[in-house]
Amino acid sequence: MIETIIDALSRQARERPAAPALADGRERLNWGEVKAWVDRAAGWLRSCGLARGAPVLGWLPNRVEWYLLRLACEQAGLFWIPVPASQGKRELASIAGRVRPAVLATGTVFRDRDFDAMADEICREHAIAPLRITLPKDGLLCLEGPVDDGRAALRPEEPAHALATTGTEGIPKLAVFSLAAACERAHAQARLLRLVPEDILLTLSPGVGPARAAWLAAPVAGSCVLGLPAFGTDAAIEMIERERPTVVCGTPTQLAILAAGLDRADFTSVRFWYTAGSVMPSTLAEDLERGTRGIVLSTYGGADFGGWAAPSPDDPAAVRRGTVGRPRGGTEFRIVDAEGRVLPRGTAGELIGRGPCCADGYFGGEGNESWRDGWFHTGDLAVFDGEGNIVIVGRLKEVINRGGDNVSPSEVEALLRTLPGVTQVAVIGVPDPVLGERVCACVVPAPGSNIQLAALRERLGSQGMAHFKLPEQLVLLDCLPVIGDKTDRRALAALASSKSKNGGSGVKVVSMQG
Repeated sequence: MIETIIDALSRQARERPAAPALADGRERLNWGEVKAWVDRAAGWLRSCGLARGAPVLGWLPNRVEWYLLRLACEQAGLFWIPVPASQGKRELASIAGRVRPAVLATGTVFRDRDFDAMADEICREHAIAPLRITLPKDGLLCLEGPVDDGRAALRPEEPAHALATTGTEGIPKLAVFSLAAACERAHAQARLLRLVPEDILLTLSPGVGPARAAWLAAPVAGSCVLGLPAFGTDAAIEMIERERPTVVCGTPTQLAILAAGLDRADFTSVRFWYTAGSVMPSTLAEDLERGTRGIVLSTYGGADFGGWAAPSPDDPAAVRRGTVGRPRGGTEFRIVDAEGRVLPRGTAGELIGRGPCCADGYFGGEGNESWRDGWFHTGDLAVFDGEGNIVIVGRLKEVINRGGDNVSPSEVEALLRTLPGVTQVAVIGVPDPVLGERVCACVVPAPGSNIQLAALRERLGSQGMAHFKLPEQLVLLDCLPVIGDKTDRRALAALASSKSKNGGSGVKVVSMQG
């Protein structure tokens, strides 16, 4: 049987108790200290009388407690559901209302948002009363219970965690992964990155995407995980120079921001730039590899799927920069046409997949429609090159991918339609060299109304919409272009891409810059 994450933790604590394990710029823990914290926290959770498999929802910043609580849940036989700190109150409310967590762990004030107060409101609105855990502003969270012996730890077939992702209707889906799937991925990622105890993995944000290499694979290899509590260029550069990480785990957007500061810092410690979340521009990979000693590994595989692909560190630069590599962790991929027929190599079609790392399903069933006949339909257009590497060439979905965060046009449109002065609206993605896409609102205003982008963003934000979903460009029109009975989104994209402030008669284009 494959080694579990908790078994790997016990091994590291037994063999290398004084070696560094977790840090975040505030706290530093070695493997012996991590094991002692998890034993006490698991004992505390079990002493609360929680049912086996009870959901523990964590809405937390990228601090050591995020990783500690995940380990404690596995040891206590509980179901860990992390919600990225970037998600807003609306997203958390949707998740909490469906999950009805037995335990809710939150931060305090983070990026000017009071997580604790928002969580209180959500609990009242949904009439739920979970056990509450709030991170201290200073110092390490302590959950002091009787030392747990580990006999209640999750079994391989049991659900270990659920990863939140935004669905096509804007409702966060929760993909459920068994402990066996998590462990399969952990060991495969450790092998791919060739992790050793001396490695330090810097996570630029917690949770899904590239950070999974840290909270899954690092305990297997005994590598140290370093969390950046709040991502920013200066904070990331300062941490890299001070802590000397060997693997930097970030989205393409985060790496693009860091690449702009290559001349400001010493990045010689980095051997891998490990990324996921959206397609990595080949020019960005080239810039990172030319300006540092690190190799870029751009991986593929959404949080709602679990199967994945990645290049090998030994692959030529053209493969690493122009493809997402080959299947990993036992994943099988096919490329099919609209009728599900397998297409010959070199022909573009929808990418579908299955395998032992994949999700077992979705909490509440929201998202199960993506699984058909045992295969997950990704909605992405792809092609196999001559060597069997996967090249992502587009998407079937209308979902906007803003720097790795999915934005549902229909969700944003629904809220925009409630604002005064808005008669018609369509939301589209517009190309962006750093984020991949930005959110653009195309609005037909009521006669005499004066719709301003800043005011529109403020109103949406006040209604609890996550920051990454707020429109960053506004197109004002006399009417929406249509084809038949549907909005012509291609025509809107052309108007939004106009270089001038006036895209033509009856059209005005306003961006965040003016």
